[in-house]
Amino acid sequence: MLGANELLYLLLFSGLHELGHLIVLAICGGRADILTFSFYGLALKYSSQLSRLKEFFVLLAGPLVNLILYIIIRDDINLVLFAINILPIYPLDGGRMLRLFSYRISVIISKMLLVLIVILSIWLIIKFKSFSMLLIAVYLVVYSIMY
Repeated sequence: MLGANELLYLLLFSGLHELGHLIVLAICGGRADILTFSFYGLALKYSSQLSRLKEFFVLLAGPLVNLILYIIIRDDINLVLFAINILPIYPLDGGRMLRLFSYRISVIISKMLLVLIVILSIWLIIKFKSFSMLLIAVYLVVYSIMY
């Protein structure tokens, strides 16, 4: 369960995650359009045209920030942010990275993992009365249906 302190850390580490994207985007010659805030966190939007390799590094930068922070301060929030964002499910960073190299494979893997996440969500609700994974699953399923 997330308390007030954990929510503040979640916002801080999400902001640092997006800052990682922003810094690498600037290094690669791109420019950010907007930083949005939603129920699911922060998201950096940009329309700069980058090579696949540069785009890959921009996408990888956010999760790497969370992994480095986890290694340094050993907190679960950064580990969870890294683990979720690196999943090869579109629109997560891992899904966007996979989509850069194979749209068709990314769609197949995304759908398979979405089914597994929904099953995991149901199991977590039944076993532990935990709805947090369900929120993530609903977001990902809705996003995949819309796009």
